[in-house]
Amino acid sequence: MARLDPLPVEKLSPEQKALHDMLASTRNGRVSGPFAIWLHTPAVCDAANQLTLSLRENGSINKRLYELIVLIVTRHWSAQYAWSQHVGPAAAAGLSPDVIDAIRHRRKPDLKADDERLVYDAATELLEHKPLSQATYDRLLKQFGVEHTIEIVSIAGLYSMVSTVLNTFDVPTLSGENPF
Repeated sequence: MARLDPLPVEKLSPEQKALHDMLASTRNGRVSGPFAIWLHTPAVCDAANQLTLSLRENGSINKRLYELIVLIVTRHWSAQYAWSQHVGPAAAAGLSPDVIDAIRHRRKPDLKADDERLVYDAATELLEHKPLSQATYDRLLKQFGVEHTIEIVSIAGLYSMVSTVLNTFDVPTLSGENPF
């Protein structure tokens, strides 16, 4: 049971209603997860949505790497809602069931592609050690360039924020399952 109930649509302010309708139009007709929480604070909701869209829809990181970062971060935080929402897209983007299962069980996955190994190393280093080492930073810049490096780190930061919101407000998965 979530700590904060979703706002009833009929009780939304005009600003909240506009945000709700816009969010629902891009999320299968529903506002759930962190956006149901953020809707209580429209400015935060709008900013979070803009950042999410900027990275997910308009970013230049391919979906396979994007979803790899999301799974690494959401598993680190044990954010069940976010994990459950991204397992399917991760598989559809090309991550193998073995890679997804390894991350779920907190094992280092056997990643075949150089870009996946580097993204995995960078994301786990950020989460486990906080600052990114110069060596990893240099590897990111060499492989991805400045723009992609910024996106990679920003995706990790965004989903850390998403995960802390989901965990703080105890947001359950849509199906009620507990993937961890």
